[in-house]
Amino acid sequence: MLESRRSGWLAAASLFLLSACSGGEQGRQEAAANPCNPCAAKNVCNPCAAKNPCAATNPCNPCAAAMGKIDGSKISQGHNELNSAGVSESALITMGEKLWNDKSLSKAGATSCSTCHTNKYGMMNASFAEPYPHTVAMAKERAGLEKVNAAEMVQLCMVIPMQAQPLDWNSVELAALSEYVTSIQSGFQAMNPCNPCAGQNPCNPCAGTNPCNPCNGASH
Repeated sequence: MLESRRSGWLAAASLFLLSACSGGEQGRQEAAANPCNPCAAKNVCNPCAAKNPCAATNPCNPCAAAMGKIDGSKISQGHNELNSAGVSESALITMGEKLWNDKSLSKAGATSCSTCHTNKYGMMNASFAEPYPHTVAMAKERAGLEKVNAAEMVQLCMVIPMQAQPLDWNSVELAALSEYVTSIQSGFQAMNPCNPCAGQNPCNPCAGTNPCNPCNGASH
């Protein structure tokens, strides 16, 4: 009888999440509170719970409960100007792509921009398609910044997931990464907003096979 009730509860929870996936921001917020959410603090139906990709120590996890706020002034461009040192736009993009894959920039172990943003766009939210400056949830929630430009977004990632210091505002490296980030926007197609641990995230070993994640692969 207990097993029957549990099965019924799981089925109901799955239906709830499926409906939430198509219910806009409110639906997603409701889904986030559901224990079947792969990033829920007390996820009761994640078959990969023992190696939960949403663990607090995962540098690719945007929803770890342990994450605190940072000083927004550390990543705000203010009056700082980027210095391309006379490098051409195409050369900056080439340099930026190399830095995108450079793990030496991080203090979080073997981590680069591409560790989280696999195939350029892994873990990118729908807002990435908007011209900069635009609102980025992580910048707003963690640094108190309503909008960020491309350089500020690079600095945000340097400080939070990469756990390093911001790049020098006058460095060609920051100019290159900023140029590269802007250059890949045109090829972006928004990922599934229901699943913060989307299948393209290399930190999630369970994405494609998790039967308790009804949002996996959902269209929007």
